[in-house]
Amino acid sequence: MKTIKILYVEDEITIRKNHILYMKNNFDVTLYEATNGIEGFKAYKEYKPDIIITDLHMPQMCGLEMIEEIRKEDTMTKIIVFSAHSDQERLLRAIKLNLTDYKIKPIKRATLYEVVEKALNDLQTPNLLFLTKECYFNIDTKELINNEQPIKLTKNEALLLESLISKPNTLFSSHELFNAVWDYEKEYSLDSIRTLVKKLRKKLPPDTIENIYGAGYKVHTLASKD
Repeated sequence: MKTIKILYVEDEITIRKNHILYMKNNFDVTLYEATNGIEGFKAYKEYKPDIIITDLHMPQMCGLEMIEEIRKEDTMTKIIVFSAHSDQERLLRAIKLNLTDYKIKPIKRATLYEVVEKALNDLQTPNLLFLTKECYFNIDTKELINNEQPIKLTKNEALLLESLISKPNTLFSSHELFNAVWDYEKEYSLDSIRTLVKKLRKKLPPDTIENIYGAGYKVHTLASKD
């Protein structure tokens, strides 16, 4: 099993050092630290941590700005925010950025232990979305598995499937799916989406993707494997 990497971003040195030492003594993880958002973002790019714990109010680049930069390219890394009451406006913005948890300072050791343990447990539990009892998509690894065999997806096929399963059994317009796959990099083309859906369908169980004529597409999933 790989060693989990945690990045702790906090400008108050006493808090940072105490929390780093506490985590070293209580968790089998690799720890990195940074004093502000700029350092934090550089450390994120270099070390690719599994979990980021960050303050919001920091000099040079605040925690919110750092999270926003990270989320432009990464929606999966677990991010935990520790914030002061005065950071309420930043916190409300940060909550929209897929936080794993947030706590209001001061942070007791019991609280630190609780949020880190929960994040570690979440990482060790595969995040699977079942299309049928035999076919599932691993949201963390971006792998499609059918009858215990990996099904190779192209980059665009994976992006399309991720978009559809982000809200299972929900209708997405062709425009929404096109923009999710090509990120506004080229002019909208209905034929491009139709072709991509056709290719993806060949790799999925029958009737997984439903086409609602003139409205768009949705993917059908199971509530659980059972």
